[in-house]
Amino acid sequence: MRKFFTATFWDYAGERALKTVIQTLFVGGLLGAGLFDLDWGVIASLAGGTALASVATSILFYKGDGSDNPDDTSIGA
Repeated sequence: MRKFFTATFWDYAGERALKTVIQTLFVGGLLGAGLFDLDWGVIASLAGGTALASVATSILFYKGDGSDNPDDTSIGA
């Protein structure tokens, strides 16, 4: 339980959530009819919801041993 009260965990969870928010904003804007015709309130709501889901996922799956680094893009073991 202590691992959730460390700067390392919040750095991991925050980076993961920020990436999720950016992806959601990108998809929301990409699928919209036009930049000024978009309902940015709905898109922001979706982005906030996905950020919370991302933090919840971090809490559920964070190991705290460095093996779940979100910056690690290598494939394989």
